[in-house]
Amino acid sequence: MGQVLSINIGLTRGIEKNSIAQVEVNEGWGLEGDAHGGDWDRQVSILPVEAIEKVPPEKKEEVINGGYTENFTIQGIEQAKLSAGSYVVIGESIIRVLHIGKEEFKEHGRPYIVSREGRFGRVVKGGRVKVGDNVSVIDWSKDSFLQWVREGNYDMVQFFLVTGMNPDVKDNYDATALMLAAKDGHVQVAQILLDKGANVNAQSVDLVTALMVAAYAGHADIVEMFLAAGADYNMCSSSGLTALKLARAGNHSAVVRLLEQAKI
Repeated sequence: MGQVLSINIGLTRGIEKNSIAQVEVNEGWGLEGDAHGGDWDRQVSILPVEAIEKVPPEKKEEVINGGYTENFTIQGIEQAKLSAGSYVVIGESIIRVLHIGKEEFKEHGRPYIVSREGRFGRVVKGGRVKVGDNVSVIDWSKDSFLQWVREGNYDMVQFFLVTGMNPDVKDNYDATALMLAAKDGHVQVAQILLDKGANVNAQSVDLVTALMVAAYAGHADIVEMFLAAGADYNMCSSSGLTALKLARAGNHSAVVRLLEQAKI
């Protein structure tokens, strides 16, 4: 886990920035009050302080004592993880790194290292950032996404879906994300999966559906949601079980009533 060492903004490009204790980072724009904000690929600049070790000895004092030109100075994250395409969580915000360094290197002051090792990118999730906040790099993978679904973390599930994750992705046991959300009663997560196109009638290798999972777990609110989304209550698992049979087996009376009414 890394940490924010400094936050820096400037009203004009090409000059040293002023350090502040906290800032609002705006999605699709950049730091509030910073001249680099806008609809482009370099809304935010990040410098991992460890990169200063790459500065030649004769220039190190000049770089260290130069005024800040990056928005965020951070420490504690391996530079290799801050690659182009990575997603960096800084406080409440998420930045997608799109470039490392600038096309034209600078030779003096802080820009010497920022132009070579600074990370530049876009804000994909806004929020407040304070000096001392945690910094981490997101593992953007199917397994990571499904873990956020299991934990019921709405914000992270939303982030993955907005940045291209398939809402119907399955785990190693062939359970869909919607089934995992239904199992643990994560209503908001289940709803956003549906909103983003998850197939409510998708089946596992045993022909189990998300409706069956919710019925067996006794989550009446999710069962009602799935029925409204077009879940087929007549579908059977490979062992011949329907959602209604599973609800009855679990003595979930509220779910039984919903499913019985759906059949009328």
